[in-house]
Amino acid sequence: MDLFDEINKSKKDFPKVHSIKTRVKSYKFNFYQIFAIGLFVVCFCLGIILGNLFSTCATTSYFSNDTCIVTEFNFSLMLVIWTIGLLVSLFIFAIGHIIVILSQINEKLEKNNI
Repeated sequence: MDLFDEINKSKKDFPKVHSIKTRVKSYKFNFYQIFAIGLFVVCFCLGIILGNLFSTCATTSYFSNDTCIVTEFNFSLMLVIWTIGLLVSLFIFAIGHIIVILSQINEKLEKNNI
């Protein structure tokens, strides 16, 4: 028993872009899932905009700490907004997926009872 033969037997090809595209197109999103995707896109853009608006101070003047000479993009604020947006979006998307699963179970139960 050769290890490389076992690897060759269990090796699978990566899915093609066309097969992924058709699989995603066949999936029907409900309102909650569409809302979650839209919310993530908004939070992504909002993180970039707020990271630029609330910039951090790179260097201060030598005599006074109140004045900022050079400002930099606020990466930490951007990452916090992205993380919170991702978590909220995943939570809403999961609720939508649970609703889809429960409706499929309900359809199967109604079909069996008739």
